[in-house]
Amino acid sequence: MLYALEARHAPVVSLWVWYHVGGRNEVPGTTGMSHFLEHMLFKGTPKHPKGDLDRLLARYGAQWNAFTSEDVTCYFETVPKARYQTALELESDRMRNALISIEETEAERTVIVSEREGYENDPSFLLGEELQAIAFSRHTYGQGVIGSKDEIKLMTRDGLYAHYRRFYAPNNAYVVVTGDDEPERLIEHAAEAFGPLEPSRDLGEPPKAPEPEQHGERRITVHRAGGTLPIVMLAFRAPRATDPRAAALSALAVALAGTSTGSDGASGRSSRLHRALVETGLAADVDATFQLMKDPFLFLTDATLRPGIKHADVERVLLEELAKLSTDLVAEDEFARVRRQLLA
Repeated sequence: MLYALEARHAPVVSLWVWYHVGGRNEVPGTTGMSHFLEHMLFKGTPKHPKGDLDRLLARYGAQWNAFTSEDVTCYFETVPKARYQTALELESDRMRNALISIEETEAERTVIVSEREGYENDPSFLLGEELQAIAFSRHTYGQGVIGSKDEIKLMTRDGLYAHYRRFYAPNNAYVVVTGDDEPERLIEHAAEAFGPLEPSRDLGEPPKAPEPEQHGERRITVHRAGGTLPIVMLAFRAPRATDPRAAALSALAVALAGTSTGSDGASGRSSRLHRALVETGLAADVDATFQLMKDPFLFLTDATLRPGIKHADVERVLLEELAKLSTDLVAEDEFARVRRQLLA
């Protein structure tokens, strides 16, 4: 699928290639495979050896990166308008022609294990991982994205290559382009680049087991050595992205904690949780998150406690603020501010 949007504010084009593959597509024993594969897509193709993509894009002053989530893997470049077709050529080439060698797999395994260990030094990551695991006992959302260290160490080159050939294909991708040109021309060039590529014939995804009905809360405590500040997380089951309530939940997250860029900005300081917890000295930081997901996921709130503050006191305030939103209408001026932040 191809989508294009005209944006004339600068002589650049931004190309985003989204693949329908992420943590949800992994079975026990292969957790972290989609994220591992994301790393391998920077190891070159027969036409563009390792490092060629980085050198070309750097030469043109481009910005580029990639990320993996539970639902998708995405690669993107923002390039000068004149180099749009170069970006298309690079992305269409690695869509079906990536080199995934045993040697590069072993080298990247070390990098990813190190990345995993770095995350393990972050208390919020560890708590969030445990929370997600107890929230999803059947659905693959409970596995997370980066995978367990043991399974990363056992990942094989052949397994990665099979994953790549199955999911990296034009019939499993959305190509989204915005930039300084007419949408028709942007789409025309993208169709020329991706249209001739061989489709995947093995995209069938078995249905995900629905989570059993939850009776009562699930609570977990994670103890970690060190002098880090305690964290409280509260998560609630939330609908998928296509649910009519999704837009309201996105607005709710902003009303509670500001935009996703962090609660230390102006939007965060005017948010409800910042006023109720940070300004009162109970918390050092607060956040609220609603992710647009293919399947029902979680609405998450969290707070990093100030020294000496009790978990129960912060949990009580979090629940009180949520209760207010369930009974009282949001004022017009607050709603206008939330809408501006969502559209920014």
